Formats: sequence, structure tokens, C-alpha cells
Amino acid sequence: MQIGEVTFEGLGLPPWALSLLIVLVLLGFPIALVLAWAYEITSQGIRKDHAANIESTAENEDNLDVAPSIAVLPFEDLSEQGSQGYFCEGMAEEILNALCKVANLRVASRVAAFQLGGKDFDILTIGRKLRVQTVLEGSVRKSGDKLRITAQLLSTSDGFHIWSRQYDRTLEDIFEIQEEIANSITTALSVSLKHKRNVTQQRVDPKAYDYFLRGLSYFAKHTTQDNVYARQMFTQAIDIEPEFGRGWAGLAYTYGFAYMYFNASDVNLVEAQRISAKALQLAPDLAESHISSGIAFCMSKDYKEAEIEFEKAIELDSKNYEAWYFFGRTKVHEGDLKRAQKLFEHASRVRPEDFQSVLLQPALFISLDQKDKAMEVARQGIERVRAVLELNPDDNRALNMGAFALQRLGKAQEAKEWMSASLRNAPMDSIIQYNGACFYSLAGDIEGSLDCLENCLIKVGNISREWLEHDSDMDNIRDHPRYEEIVRLFPG
Repeated sequence: MQIGEVTFEGLGLPPWALSLLIVLVLLGFPIALVLAWAYEITSQGIRKDHAANIESTAENEDNLDVAPSIAVLPFEDLSEQGSQGYFCEGMAEEILNALCKVANLRVASRVAAFQLGGKDFDILTIGRKLRVQTVLEGSVRKSGDKLRITAQLLSTSDGFHIWSRQYDRTLEDIFEIQEEIANSITTALSVSLKHKRNVTQQRVDPKAYDYFLRGLSYFAKHTTQDNVYARQMFTQAIDIEPEFGRGWAGLAYTYGFAYMYFNASDVNLVEAQRISAKALQLAPDLAESHISSGIAFCMSKDYKEAEIEFEKAIELDSKNYEAWYFFGRTKVHEGDLKRAQKLFEHASRVRPEDFQSVLLQPALFISLDQKDKAMEVARQGIERVRAVLELNPDDNRALNMGAFALQRLGKAQEAKEWMSASLRNAPMDSIIQYNGACFYSLAGDIEGSLDCLENCLIKVGNISREWLEHDSDMDNIRDHPRYEEIVRLFPG
């Protein structure tokens, strides 16, 4: 308008030309505003602004290869006895957790990265499979309280070293080593740590921390027996260090998971409530404390308090997959299926390779009478499952849940093969058995579905009654007399 005011008269244009310009500017302003909001000018050209559509899963996937990214592999155990695998995994996991606090750095999840640990893949292949630009690998030699830790950051485009260092310290220095490695990586990648309140780890007795790492290693396997072992390790950790907040949170997880998946006993529920309250008291700024508390409140059907705890966990750590995932499961228990679907969708964005949060959505969409969306997420889920099975063909959880997606997509024979394999490999896993019941219900095999449900609820473990009541996959067997008998005998 200023240019027009100065030049139009000199150009001999009629007086109405300036008025026309003003009208055009006013008409164009809203359009320019929308475009400015939706697009940004970058070194790669004009691109969609990430903030313009934060709810778009597809856009999030497109940006995976643009943002700085890293995978942390489990460190190699070079100890004489080869008995420090848990310590090597724990070391890598602690560094991974620290890097997850970096606002503008994408970190491959523990589940995805650790599946490649110890396998004969070169760095370029790892980068392609995990879609990351860099990989951190290292080794640990532990003898008594003496440590030799080496770490190196490699580029997945050419395999060259970006940074490397060796640490000769004692076990008491483990926290400083982890922080130094994380800080060195962020410097090398030219990203900045997003500092939060009390992000520094609590310093505890090295022996207590050693037991804590053992507990993490067992708990990550998510089986009934490993959950018991993890509980024993966390208990020993807090016996040595009674004020160890993370130890209490880990212990609370074992009771919450046991109640949710393995044994819905009053003892597990009471202990989950008591121990998570202790974790909150000692570590109120730890997301895991609030997650364990949220799980306990969910199991006791106090959904309002559970929501408060999960929202606090997300406020403390918005990249925490478990916070979004178990918040979603809580909403299924509550019967708020629309909110549950949104939370699972967000969990799937936080962990882009995760298939569980995706494959729990089709049943929700069916209940919400959105069959087209159910098929869409089933296709997304099977893509993630196949990527996991490429890395680990024996992943029973992937085979088990992937069978559902195949069944929905009309690949019945492959679906049955996957489900049969998972049931054969894990006959005492209550989650596998329950999913078998759902699968055979959808496939029309009523007796097969009831057999699996009986195994899950009576012989092996259980699933929560609230989840069972809101699961549309079970609709085909609810009117069967045997179903009523099984549910009646179910102690949960």
C-alpha cells in the first residue's frame, strides 16, 4: 500500500487504482495468514509447518528422516565372566532415557534398538532399519567396582566416527559417565538438552543401583516369571537404599502389571497402591511414579484420580510412551473409547515403530461404528509388525497381535499361522491366551475362542473384567452358555 501510494500517481493511474489495491490486500490477507501458519521456509524449501497439524500421524512419519535422530544399542559385555549383560543393557537404557529429554532429537525406542543388539548388522543397515542418522554403541568391562566403558557415535550414512571416548572409573561414577556421554552426544549432534526440574538422577549406593538395573532388565521381558524376578531385584535395591524413588516406582510397576495381566489378586492391588504412593512421596517429579500410581488407580476403578496421575506424568515427560499407552488402557477400562483411541494414537506417534498402540485401535473403531478407520489402522499396524518381525522373527507379541490385522485384512491363512505360532510358543502367557480368544471369536471359531478365554481367565491368569466388557472382539461369543460359565467362575 505504501509503494502504491508513492508510485501510482507517478505512473498516471486513476484515483480508484489505490482503492482497488486496498480491497485486494484486505481480501488476500486471510489467505496469506493461513498459508503462513501452515507452511514455513526451510533450507529444504517451502514445507508444511509441523505446528500446523500436530495431530497428523502421516506427517509425523514424513518428518522422521529430517529431525536429528539416534539409536542407542545395548553395550557389549567384555567382562571376564560375561555375566554383566543386564548392566550393559541398563547402561544403554539410562543414556537412552537421558537423550529422550532432548526436545529436538528423535530417539529410537529401547524395544526397537535392543532387538538389534548382538546381531550381525552393519551400521548402515541399522540406520536403514531404525530410520536414524546416528548410532551409539559401546562396551563395558566390569570387575568388582572398577569400570572401563567405551562409547562411540557413528554416522549411519557412511559408518564414520563422529565422537568416541573411553572411561576408566569406578561404579560410584556411573551417573557422571552417563551424563557425560549424553551431553557429548548432544554437543556432537548440535542439539540442546531440554532441562527440567530435578532431571539429575538421584545418587544412590552403587550396589542398590546395580540391583535396580537387574530389575529393569527382567521387567522389560514382560513375562510372569521375569516380573517376579524384577520385583526381587527392585526390593533388594530399596532394602539397600530406602529413599531410592526410582526403585520404589519400579517395584510398583511389577505389582500393577501383575494385577493387570497375570493375577488380579487383592494383594497385588493393595501393594500397587501402597508402593506407588511411596514412589510419589520420594520422587514426585518422576513420570514413572505418576504412571505407576495411575495404573493402581485404574485397577481400583478410581478413573478420575488415574487421569490426574497420567496427565501429570505427561506434563513431566511428554515423550513417555507408557504414560500415553496406559492412559489409553485406563480409558478403555472406563468405557471412554473415543478418548482411548486418541491416546493410543498419540502413543503411536511418540514411539513410531510400536505396533501395540496401533493394533488396539481397530476394535475401538469398530465399537465406534467407524469400520473404514478400523481397516486403515489395521494396515498401519501390520506394516509395523512386519518391520518388527524382520528384526526378531520370534517376537510372540508381534505374531499374536499381528494376526488380528491380517484377519481384518482378509489374509485368514497367514493370520491363523501367526496366531497358532504365538499360542504354541507362549502357552502360559495370559495376554497371548486372551488375544487368542479375541482372534478366534473374530474368525468365527467359537469353541477355539472359548478355550483360549478359559485358559486366560481360569488356568493361566486373567484379564480385567472392565476390559472384557468393553472389548468388541468378544461380541461373537457373549451369548454362548459356556461364555457365561467361564465369566461366572472368573475370580476377577
